[in-house]
Amino acid sequence: MPPRSPKIQLAAVGKLRPPFDAPGRLYEGRIAERVGFRADEVAAEPLQRGAERAVRVEAERLRGRLLPGAWRVALDAGGAPPASSERFAAWLERRLVDPRPIAFLIGGAGGLAEDLAAQAEERLSLGPLTMPHQLARVVLTEQLYRALCLLEGHPYPH
Repeated sequence: MPPRSPKIQLAAVGKLRPPFDAPGRLYEGRIAERVGFRADEVAAEPLQRGAERAVRVEAERLRGRLLPGAWRVALDAGGAPPASSERFAAWLERRLVDPRPIAFLIGGAGGLAEDLAAQAEERLSLGPLTMPHQLARVVLTEQLYRALCLLEGHPYPH
């Protein structure tokens, strides 16, 4: 069977590193079992060269990896958090029936460039707490997997 074309893309700055790599890959694999999925990682730019420069360079790298025509969702502290996992699943269901793939953008240690976030169709917050960007990636993938399970009636979310 040929691989499914990506319906969900995760475009992230940096590679997952311990202790986040194992759970991150676990949930990414579980998502890929249910829907076309692809994770694209771009190199992080050293903050020692200047935080503004790093965020700008990383944004250009992310732009170059985005699926054409994708519905872009920027992970951003200023975005709206989902009201619940069930509401996030309902939102995901609406996005999945759209022919456009969904691209979730996760910035690096300096965050996501404001211009890239502003160009996204939506901004999503994982809540008011500050967390490392790699942990945010794991939280997002777990919630995507949970949402897909909810949509399938799978018992995982209970």
